[in-house]
Amino acid sequence: MTGKIKKYILLVIIVFALAGLVIVYKTWNKPHQNIENAVAIKITAAALYNGFANNNAKTQPNFINKVIAVEGEVREVLRNEQHQQVILLKTSIAGGSVNCTMEKNANNIKPGSIVLIKGICSGFINGDSAMNLPGDVFLIRCYPSE
Repeated sequence: MTGKIKKYILLVIIVFALAGLVIVYKTWNKPHQNIENAVAIKITAAALYNGFANNNAKTQPNFINKVIAVEGEVREVLRNEQHQQVILLKTSIAGGSVNCTMEKNANNIKPGSIVLIKGICSGFINGDSAMNLPGDVFLIRCYPSE
């Protein structure tokens, strides 16, 4: 190869490397979506759970990584291993829950109360039917909503 071609190839590599660094930098520093003020898809805990349990492939594109507001009765309020408050909403399936990991403590939420919680739907984990364990739908970065 001639010296001109080597310089051209080196220049192309440098341009692509710099473009890649810019993309990585912008992606890494992208601000988080404001969940509290975001427009949300409203649904009940039972309807959300049934959608995933009965037709996961059809339900996923409608809810995964989207901001949703889920209304339901509080089954339990607990803490996860990272000491974040987790609110479990009842569904129509015994033992099945919509699992909401809160961004901030919601001290006024108690078992038995009806709440509306807004968060990002991160997915559904199937239970084990042989052990009679239902799955859960998971919401992250949650906030109580009106």
